[in-house]
Amino acid sequence: MAKLTPWQLLATGLLVFLFQSVLLQNQVDNKCRNMECGENALCMNVSGNFSCSCKIGYWKKSNQKKTFLNSSENDCDFCDIYETETRSCKKGYKTCSGDPDSCCVDSCQHENCGKYALCIKDCGDVLCECKPGFHLPNGGREFKSINENNCEDIDECNGSYCDATAHCYNSEGNYSCYCPEGYFQYSNAVQEDKTKIKCKEFNFPMPSWNDCSDEQSFLCNITTQLGNLFGSLPNVSSQMDSKKHLRETLDTLDNLLNLMEAENKEQSHQVASKVMQVMETWLRMFAFALPNGTTTIKSKAGTELAMEIRTADNTSQDLAQLWLNETQLEVSWEAASKTEEGPSVVGLLSYQNLGCILTNADIEGSDWEQIGKSKQLMEEPGKPNYKVLSKVASAFVGHNETAALSSNITVTFNHPKPELKPDLKVICAFWKPTNRGGHWSQEGCVRLNSSTANRTYCRCKHMTSFAVLMAFYDIEDWTLSVITKVGLVVSLICLFFSILTFLFCRAIQGIRTTIHFHLCLSLFAAHVIFLCTGISRNTTACVVIAGLLHYSFLCVFCWMLLEGVQLYVMVVQVFNTHSLKHWHIFLVGYGFPAVLVGISAAINSKGYSSRNCWLSRERGFLWSFLGPVSFIIMVNAVVFLITVWRLSEKFADINPDLTKLKKQRVLTITAIAQLCILGITWIFGLFQFSNQTLVLSYLFTILNSLQGLFIFVLHCVLKKQVRDDYYRWLCQGRRGKTQSSDKYSEFSSTSGSNTLRSPKTLKESGM
Repeated sequence: MAKLTPWQLLATGLLVFLFQSVLLQNQVDNKCRNMECGENALCMNVSGNFSCSCKIGYWKKSNQKKTFLNSSENDCDFCDIYETETRSCKKGYKTCSGDPDSCCVDSCQHENCGKYALCIKDCGDVLCECKPGFHLPNGGREFKSINENNCEDIDECNGSYCDATAHCYNSEGNYSCYCPEGYFQYSNAVQEDKTKIKCKEFNFPMPSWNDCSDEQSFLCNITTQLGNLFGSLPNVSSQMDSKKHLRETLDTLDNLLNLMEAENKEQSHQVASKVMQVMETWLRMFAFALPNGTTTIKSKAGTELAMEIRTADNTSQDLAQLWLNETQLEVSWEAASKTEEGPSVVGLLSYQNLGCILTNADIEGSDWEQIGKSKQLMEEPGKPNYKVLSKVASAFVGHNETAALSSNITVTFNHPKPELKPDLKVICAFWKPTNRGGHWSQEGCVRLNSSTANRTYCRCKHMTSFAVLMAFYDIEDWTLSVITKVGLVVSLICLFFSILTFLFCRAIQGIRTTIHFHLCLSLFAAHVIFLCTGISRNTTACVVIAGLLHYSFLCVFCWMLLEGVQLYVMVVQVFNTHSLKHWHIFLVGYGFPAVLVGISAAINSKGYSSRNCWLSRERGFLWSFLGPVSFIIMVNAVVFLITVWRLSEKFADINPDLTKLKKQRVLTITAIAQLCILGITWIFGLFQFSNQTLVLSYLFTILNSLQGLFIFVLHCVLKKQVRDDYYRWLCQGRRGKTQSSDKYSEFSSTSGSNTLRSPKTLKESGM
């Protein structure tokens, strides 16, 4: 027999192994082929034991054994309890054998797992599980039989189920979180199938008013009601409560604003400013109690509120747009998302009846400056003529850094179509609070060219309370303007001839003529500067003109005061040999006004307004002119009354040949002369406060614009010495110097004799 090599032995062994494997597999296949498992079942070989089991997706109804040996024991049935839409098992069934598309029926209906537990089916195996809110001592939840049931309550209050600032209450199988006193609930976050409550401290600055005297009782009462209204936020416990509370707040706010309409201007503006400021701050905080998305609320009276809220991680570069019936707002989420805590908020509050309360407020801005300059002779400073055309709307975001936003906002107003007139201008304005209430301003806001007759688009660099204003002119202003300009031109001509007369007429030279001369000179300069205010449009030039007007008119009144002092000395102290010195009158006439203007400018350098080339009303700066003027008018009025009284007593002694009628006529002329030269007619200007004083406006304009004419007629034309000089000058032009000189000598002799016969008092008093 031949000896086999190692390689031949290895090949022979492999062939024997493969033959045995094939033979064994055939035996297994023949065994399973011979077994009758029945429908929906398979033959299985487990460690040499052959049996049948249900296919995946089927289950054995008897549940006694998972396997069987022949088809007679086959009760495999299809699991038809599958939710196709949700791809999950129906309630009471579980996934079988890891196949997500197969579900097996729960056979726990006859199984009792004990207290705080539920029976579950795991593909034929019965298991028990602790109910939600319970667990086993080891932290697990599943066990096999009631004998192993040790389910106990989970104390959620020992965990982090509630916010750190919230209080926790544990109950059997459950728990609840609630906010402590001084906190309110906001935002929801899901954690382990529980709603995690967050609490925010209610640190809202409650409005208060320190002065509760009788004069301030209205402000105190309104502030108290605002405190009660805004202090109820911690009582809001759900999102449904928050919307209801918002609606009730707007209704109460409308009632408070209705009460403000009957109050005076300053108090109403103070309360309105406080209401708008407090309302914006309160709504920023109230946003924490609202759900994400847009919330729109409308009160019974028509006040509307829209707020859109997004979580901090849900903001983008797009625009936030809020739409109300008559107001719309567009602002970028980038500008609104600067809050370190809580959601991003954009809000728009449209007040139904706030516009009528703010109608009488002052206004400042570039557009109004142009309107004011074109009617500066008639429009009283700080008293604009306008109407609030739209609703007042407050725009706000979740933070208070809104003075300079990263991007502009656009507020759109739908308003009634105004009557088209050349003297009407529609402007965008916002409410600017101050210590004394507030005023309208145009700073940082422009009206877009895309605006129409009944829709205005306002683009602003900041956020506050906005409105559309309709500014217009008064028809009466044009008439007064014409009277003023014509009167001033006539007065300037007469003042020019008066200055020449007092300068060159030797027959009337004296201390009183010197005062007349400088009064006319100051009044001439004041009128010229006043006419320049209607020409200048440069801001710096306008401020300079305002300062020159202040000085020149103070000079005019100081010379009027000197007129009164000189008249008093002549009429009352007839035998007093002392008279005013020249350096005295120059010091009072020019020095005192210079000192007063210098002090005023040093105290308030911005007091000279560039809006109308006159003094500003801010900080009472206008009283630097009205104070001295009122004092001078009062002193000269007393002097005037004394002069008329003394002259009426002395008429019989002065000229007994005059008849009674002629005495009355001379006295009347003298009185009118003193009224004009003492400036008492300016008193009409101190009583022009409203449209009801239109008659005083006309009296003031006519009398004072023609003051130069009155001075020229009464103190030049009606004086015989002046007429003689006029005649002499005319004769010099016609007949030559020689004849004029003889005539002048004759007139001078006559005048001298008349002067000796007439008392000094009568001559100097203007008769």
